[in-house]
Amino acid sequence: MSGVSEHFVLEEIAEGVHAAVATPRGFALCNSGIVDLGGSSLVFDAMLTPQAGTALGRAAERLTGSPVGLLVNSHYHGDHVRGSAAVGAAHVVSTRRVRELVLERGPLHLRSDRQEAQGELERLRAAAASMPPDDLAVYEGWFGGILATAPDLAFRAPDLTFESELVVHGRRRSARLLTFGGGHSPSDVLVHLPEERIVFLGDLLSVGFHPSLGDGNPEEFARILGEVERLRGERTLPGHGPVSDAAAVREMARYLALLRRSAAEACARGVPREELVRQPPPEPFGSWKLSTIYRDNVGFLYDREAARSAGAASGRPGT
Repeated sequence: MSGVSEHFVLEEIAEGVHAAVATPRGFALCNSGIVDLGGSSLVFDAMLTPQAGTALGRAAERLTGSPVGLLVNSHYHGDHVRGSAAVGAAHVVSTRRVRELVLERGPLHLRSDRQEAQGELERLRAAAASMPPDDLAVYEGWFGGILATAPDLAFRAPDLTFESELVVHGRRRSARLLTFGGGHSPSDVLVHLPEERIVFLGDLLSVGFHPSLGDGNPEEFARILGEVERLRGERTLPGHGPVSDAAAVREMARYLALLRRSAAEACARGVPREELVRQPPPEPFGSWKLSTIYRDNVGFLYDREAARSAGAASGRPGT
């Protein structure tokens, strides 16, 4: 470990490449990556709050000895972009679709989150006795960070956009910015360091955390994970959870396939939705954090299967 803040722990993945791994009660929630390009630095994802974004930008300058030249937004979700203005990057880069979503949905989602956060936090604390302590710690940082964010936060959207790939060259190394489309969200961006065989994946990968599927496309998600495997990254940085390896990508694919199959089978057998979402997460995913998200996931997948079945019966395509 190279250092620590209240929001994240810094871990060196390779020389000049660091992960900022979110701490449970900090205001980061998502992980970020820091790359010394040589002459400037690249930061991947800006975390949940301006407080975490400020600490992240300072860490990047301290670790690389260079200003932050590029901040990459992996997707538009608040826990990855609300710290963007505070990082202090010369430019923010992502796809055109991510830029559109940050501008269209960012302020709306922040207002909604702030309206609900205090009630959610109180409800979770009231249920603390029946909740894994690790889950409660993550939720406290999550909702506490939302409440600590100004309601009039100025969102900094990407000012540089690309369609499929952008290669950034520094004196020390090059970094590939890639998108294979939208799986976890309508548009997902990753960073590939080919020489080091490292991939920063945002929420295309979660390790030990149930990933949220409800804003994405499960079929595309599965296809994108196949594309990620072909990059042959030996070290992977997930959006949530510890730095991992190529096996974590395969585990993510298994998680997605198992949930899709469970929802399809339940729908085909006529199992009520409420019965399916009450069931605990299947092994080997029973110990993953944030099991409430698992219930949301299977409900979302069940609804998609039900809509598809209804569309087939009526001759109309499902969703």
